[in-house]
Amino acid sequence: MSGAKRISVDQGAWNRAQKAARRLADVQRDLPRMLEEVRRQHQADLDRALGAVDRRQQQVENDLGGLSRYTRDLEEQTNRRLREQASRLKRLRVETGEEAQRLRRELDEERAARKLLDDKVAELESGRDRASERALATFSDAVKMSETVGSMPHEKFAPGRLDRIRQRLVHISDTLEGQEAAYSLGRIQEAYFDLSDLRAEVQLAEREWCLAQAEALGALRLAAERAAARADLPVPGEDGEPPADVRLVVDFWTDGGLTALREEIAALIREAEVLDGPLTVEDLRLAVREHAPRYEAELDALVERAAARLYASQLRAETADHIIDALEDQGYELVEETYEGEDYREAHYSKVRHLGDGSEVVVEVAPEGDTGLAIRLLSYGDGRSETRRVQRAENLLAALRRQGVPVGSPTDLGVEPSPGEGDFQLIRGRRRRLD
Repeated sequence: MSGAKRISVDQGAWNRAQKAARRLADVQRDLPRMLEEVRRQHQADLDRALGAVDRRQQQVENDLGGLSRYTRDLEEQTNRRLREQASRLKRLRVETGEEAQRLRRELDEERAARKLLDDKVAELESGRDRASERALATFSDAVKMSETVGSMPHEKFAPGRLDRIRQRLVHISDTLEGQEAAYSLGRIQEAYFDLSDLRAEVQLAEREWCLAQAEALGALRLAAERAAARADLPVPGEDGEPPADVRLVVDFWTDGGLTALREEIAALIREAEVLDGPLTVEDLRLAVREHAPRYEAELDALVERAAARLYASQLRAETADHIIDALEDQGYELVEETYEGEDYREAHYSKVRHLGDGSEVVVEVAPEGDTGLAIRLLSYGDGRSETRRVQRAENLLAALRRQGVPVGSPTDLGVEPSPGEGDFQLIRGRRRRLD
């Protein structure tokens, strides 16, 4: 029989640690100061974004102030409607999708009424000269509208549409050189109305996007702040009060898991902050509906795992103490102890020496998963019979059970331990083993 034996400890022994870990996952979830800072930043983002949109809309209205009498009143109606829509969108704030559909229906009605009005005016026109005057004035308005829309983020919200309308204006311009403008009035009006529709759609889409961006940044920054606030936590004791000298460093106990999560959140925040970035309104709403809640759940899981591993490490040390006490009762004394790689996440090692014959036993209390552990006894220089070794193990197990450690029966590993397994200098120098 060999001098290496392994003793498993029942997983159920660590229910207390797991429950404590779940309690710890709720610590500092909603710190008032943190939440207030996130709300302040959210409002600043919203004010800044909508302020820029409002200034752009005012500039558009100024640019279109010189339109002809044929289109001026209609654009003023559109400006009024857009301002009303902006006020409603700002009040709604969070989910604007349904409201946006309603607002677009209103725009469609406005466009239809505008076209109907223009058609009636056109029917009243008498004479080719007046029709040509109207066509040339409207064409000039269309060119001005094209330039105005060109200064807006049309490619972000309506890619390619302005270029296609401009191509039509080029063809119309060529036609005007060869025939009276009156014959092109219908085409000119159609191009103008398409440009007017495009500018209204872009302005509405930009406002929707800015609102969605502000909501996304608010949700993501809240997740980021919570992750930062829970990076280093007090560890609640048995009475619920945190010991003064025990802290839970979540990143350490999750092998960098918290850092990875915070980097993922920060990357999405950086992407969402870019005004001309690739994220769509739906992408931003997805950040609110799915990404931010997922980050919260992952953060809870990381804190719980970190706490479970911390408690398991403490239990390994306590179990090692129980084993040493039991061996001391059998005539041994403690020589030295350490953690593998001097890392509290790894196995705990103790070496004891028999006061009578000088034989040594190395006790390894190693982690199994996040919360379990296994005990390994390595005997060196022990000339005792296998019967006496087994008896020593049984005495040890009985002592551990009396102290509440639910150990099972030992398993003979079938090999003699190598000298390196008991070399504490090598044990201290081992590199961290990641899962």
